[in-house]
Amino acid sequence: MGYALFAQEKLALTGIINSIQLQQTQRSNEQYRLATNTLSLQQQISAINEEKSRESAVLYEQLVGIDIDNSDDREKINAQLSALDSKYETEIQAVNRKMQQVSQKETIIEMEVKRLDTKLTALQKQLEAIEEAEGDGIEAATP
Repeated sequence: MGYALFAQEKLALTGIINSIQLQQTQRSNEQYRLATNTLSLQQQISAINEEKSRESAVLYEQLVGIDIDNSDDREKINAQLSALDSKYETEIQAVNRKMQQVSQKETIIEMEVKRLDTKLTALQKQLEAIEEAEGDGIEAATP
């Protein structure tokens, strides 16, 4: 193989390697963005649970203060508690769906990163082999 062919092959492989490394950087940025998104969603769930706890505490306090014979007021508060549970359960389910979507995206990106790593390793080995062959050729040509 002539030196020009070695140089062309090395240049082509280096370009591909650089492109893959750029893709890896982009995937890392996506992973960071998704991790930040997951953290934000977890914080939303905590905030929803805190709000539910506060509102439930107020209703339970009212419930405790009601005379035992006043079943109408007890039923109203129990209905409010049930509605509160339903409302917050719906909100938590919506956030959990978003978290599941983020998790699926993370899985896809992880698979892509592994694929890129495998491809990069193979190309780097190819580049090393070309460089070794080039070095062997130079040594063979030297008297």
